[in-house]
Amino acid sequence: MLPIYRATIKHPGSYEGVGLHSGELTKLTFYPADCGDGIIFFRSGKNRAERTAIRASLENVVDTSLAVTLGSAENNFQLQTVEHLLYALFVLGITDIAIEVEGGKEVPIADGSAGPFIRNLQQLELHQYAERVKPLVVTHPVSVTDGERYLVAMPAREFQISYYIDYPHPLLKNQAVQLSYDDLLFTKTIGFARTFGFMKDVEYLRSRGLAQGGSVDNAVIYMPDGTTLNDFRFERESVYHKILDLIGDLALVGRPIQGHILGARGGHALDVAFGKKLLAAFG
Repeated sequence: MLPIYRATIKHPGSYEGVGLHSGELTKLTFYPADCGDGIIFFRSGKNRAERTAIRASLENVVDTSLAVTLGSAENNFQLQTVEHLLYALFVLGITDIAIEVEGGKEVPIADGSAGPFIRNLQQLELHQYAERVKPLVVTHPVSVTDGERYLVAMPAREFQISYYIDYPHPLLKNQAVQLSYDDLLFTKTIGFARTFGFMKDVEYLRSRGLAQGGSVDNAVIYMPDGTTLNDFRFERESVYHKILDLIGDLALVGRPIQGHILGARGGHALDVAFGKKLLAAFG
């Protein structure tokens, strides 16, 4: 089921790893938060006055070119590649948490999925508040499009998602899934679907000083000869990862969505535009 009550973690914990694009080491420390605080990322300075913070919300998205980057006009604090962590928080029902960021400016890529964050946060246990979470209820169709790419929200009695991908690789042709929200499926399967890319794109990004933390340990790499450089974890792993990214991006709405989301070949920019349209229509 989608989150019904606001919740935080009972105990502090941490996760450390390198960023996908920067290759820099970043440490995240998770702290319990008060009811209604939301998801807050912060950096500590030498004293309290130097602390900088940013809320995970659509209005604080400053870039979607390679991943979702949050930033604040009030300070120089930016944080890239937040979507996998936000997915983990969403499927676990964690609505209020303070996350200290030390080191780099990118959330660790971990194994390319949300799985390590899910496991880490589960160990910290959940504390549920008495305040209910008001869902965002889709009452009429809403859509965003970009050529052949689109996202549509339709009224439904529960959260459902249908997704389609079709990319120029024999292992990525005409893949489609339709799912109703299920805790087990979304935490243990979709949550562990890794990011993916094409070898030619990896080579291009590295030539620009990007994808420095990428490897076969944290991404499915599609080769020009129609194969992959590494093995899949399960069938349709890549379309599942597109769903993971979409839900992580839509977590920035700040409320669970009651409706049927249909998507095709989306990306972070389209996801964020869609989230803003949903809030404008039903928020």
